[in-house]
Amino acid sequence: MIVSELTKLRRSSLWIVAVVLPVLAVTAGTLNYHGNQDVLSSGWGPYRSQAVLFYGLFFMSMGVAVLASAAWRMEHRGNNWNLLMTTPARPSAIVGAKIVSLALVVTAMQVVLLVLIGLTGTWVLGLEGPPPWEYVPVALLAVVAALPVAALQSLLSMLIRSFTAPVALGLLGCALGVATMLGGEGGVVSYLVPQALVTSASFLGNGAVSGSAVIDPSAVGAIVLSASALTGLLWWLSAFVLSRRDVG
Repeated sequence: MIVSELTKLRRSSLWIVAVVLPVLAVTAGTLNYHGNQDVLSSGWGPYRSQAVLFYGLFFMSMGVAVLASAAWRMEHRGNNWNLLMTTPARPSAIVGAKIVSLALVVTAMQVVLLVLIGLTGTWVLGLEGPPPWEYVPVALLAVVAALPVAALQSLLSMLIRSFTAPVALGLLGCALGVATMLGGEGGVVSYLVPQALVTSASFLGNGAVSGSAVIDPSAVGAIVLSASALTGLLWWLSAFVLSRRDVG
């Protein structure tokens, strides 16, 4: 089922968001870093902070929202919904395959981001030494933090036939996440809003944003625990709702 979901995304032109969004993020970060070298300190830390700034605030979560709508778009066409509802697969397996496939695409998106940061920092900006190793676990942690976003957007895309409506709701979630981060009202709220959780994970150790947590076991554990709880709850809710839907 996961392979089938990945095939659907591959056949859709929207899979290119996994490449386009990291390219946009790194391009914006590189230009911002290069144009503000008089106020920014040099090195991998400041550059990486600029590269993931808009990516953590909007691009990553919005990419998941677009991909989730694409994953459910086929099911809402023609008689595909009836075929879905008569399949012997359990609702939890159907929903799980959607979430896992989205997580795999997000992982690929993170790999592209890391590679672009490394190549651009080395060849374009001429930064000294290799990129710090901790960028890799932070990127993987952001994948974990994106699981609730994938589960939430999958639920919305399952319930709403429109392609754009769930994406618009995802944008509202990003706005709430930004308000939580920049408004200094993190705490519990940042662990309950899926998009805010992505921002918190992406900004670990990020000196470009005030209020960003340092990379330590307590911060990582809180993000993993919150992501696991939210994903499990949304997965169960999606499976429950799907099991109650009718052939129509």
